[in-house]
Amino acid sequence: MASLIIFFAISASFVAATRHSLPYVADVPITRYPKANISTTTSHGGYYNFLNIRCGEAPIGPLRFSRPVPPRTVNRTISTGQEARTCYQAHPLWLNTAWQRIQGVPLDEIKPSSFDINNPPSHDASQSEDCLFLDVMATTKIFDKNSNTEPCDEGSGAPVLVWIDGGGFTGGYKHETNPAGLIKNSIILGEEFVYVSINYRLGLYGFLGGPTLRSNGDANAGLLDQRLALEWVQEYIHLFGGDQNRVTVMGESAGGGSILHQITAFGGMRGPPPFQQAILQSPGFQPNPGSIQQEKILYYVLNDASIFSNRSITTIDDLRSLDARTLAKVNDFIVANSYYGLYTFGPTVDGHFVPALPGQILADKKFHTSLALMIGRNDQEGVLFTSPYISTKEEYIYNVKWFFPDAPSNTIDHIVSLYPDQLDGSYGYTNEMLRAAVTSAESCFTCNTRYLNAKVRNNSYVYSFNVPPALHAEDVGYTFYNGPGSLTWDGKPVFGGAALSLQDYIVNFVATGTPNGRRVPEFPLYGDESNVLSINSSFLGTVSIDPVGINGNTFQVYDGRKPDGCSVLILYKTY
Repeated sequence: MASLIIFFAISASFVAATRHSLPYVADVPITRYPKANISTTTSHGGYYNFLNIRCGEAPIGPLRFSRPVPPRTVNRTISTGQEARTCYQAHPLWLNTAWQRIQGVPLDEIKPSSFDINNPPSHDASQSEDCLFLDVMATTKIFDKNSNTEPCDEGSGAPVLVWIDGGGFTGGYKHETNPAGLIKNSIILGEEFVYVSINYRLGLYGFLGGPTLRSNGDANAGLLDQRLALEWVQEYIHLFGGDQNRVTVMGESAGGGSILHQITAFGGMRGPPPFQQAILQSPGFQPNPGSIQQEKILYYVLNDASIFSNRSITTIDDLRSLDARTLAKVNDFIVANSYYGLYTFGPTVDGHFVPALPGQILADKKFHTSLALMIGRNDQEGVLFTSPYISTKEEYIYNVKWFFPDAPSNTIDHIVSLYPDQLDGSYGYTNEMLRAAVTSAESCFTCNTRYLNAKVRNNSYVYSFNVPPALHAEDVGYTFYNGPGSLTWDGKPVFGGAALSLQDYIVNFVATGTPNGRRVPEFPLYGDESNVLSINSSFLGTVSIDPVGINGNTFQVYDGRKPDGCSVLILYKTY
């Protein structure tokens, strides 16, 4: 199998560039085919791009809404690797409002968005259900020296960094971020690594759930796609010079939330995850443990599929029979009309890969605690996901109900009581909109970091991204800083000093399991003191005590237990 995979990876995915003598692998003469592109990053060297490596069969036909399977055959058509490969994307309409608000458009001048059912969004040629591909980037030094035909003995290969992109579980793709600057910094520091980025199914393709789906398919197919890619790394990364025993997985937002689910997969009953370290940046997802809501979403999918196809669609097999374009319209429509701050689709408790919400699994310590962790969160996580039109107590309560559908009234009352209607700033908010933003941040993001820190406190490092305005995902521009002129997703200039320091911490952590190194201030363990490092535009190295660990007003839905700070989120029947 290794020979087939390396044939595709090296021979079928790249434009011929600099001639380079690649090794023979088994009986596959690699040198007959085009070589990888060499990208120059610094005078210190460059890296090879291995693009569009297939790690799973096309999830179409009977594989639609089912767990992925490894490649069964190899496409021997030589590809240049220049064409993009992405899973179907979809975006909620509320993002247009959020974007206008962030850009400073007055509330009464924001232009509303709508979905034209007769003229739905178009999809570029890169988007397809056949999207289970990954990219590998290996520095010339690593690949020329370390690429092997056999798995590495522990410690003999280069460290590996796997990136899982965010996007609300409805958007995002493997090449959305450019790792050139991060790789450049690793070369300068002398701590080079192999970089991998992956695709996974999104929206209804990857995150349908509920008993009906599970009777004829697999819930959380997108998480299973990620798992398949991580297992691919374990089996084949040595062919690129990487060490399968030194894998760090990194993700932001939905990517970080995905890693949280990978850490807690199967409730720890199937051995350790296929990685040794993890960097979770703003790990987020909407808690969706109840089958009632999952079945409601499936009902909407079936109903809208019937409308778009002009025929009766009542079963999973009926959905499988739809042509790709029609199903994409259904996905677009449902995601577009998501409630403000939500995306409709995401991980669900399924009694199998996700046996319970991650917070519950972590509280019960049903996971492998040997992982080294680096965890980040942003100061204003919730603002992006909160409607600027919330202005009254009644609207705040209505928003809470939407974020926790099917939660019993006493649970809603308890959540509301945690965030008193006291708008003098003593609770971190001065109006109802900011009250809702704090609630959203803690329930969907901040407490996920605390769940982990509370159980791995002596092997985790935590930072708070405080560069104003410190909105959700702004630290991604710092993680993937590529020199002067770099911008965050919302157009803010990236401060080079802070960005290079964050990159140093990441590179050091990938290489050694600790972010500390010669060029940056000390980054203390989270530990019993709940230490958090502040990353700001003007200074670095300030350490404070985690407010999530000591603040009695943080999100803690009562379930009879009160583990540190944020209690386990158990709202209703899990599955």
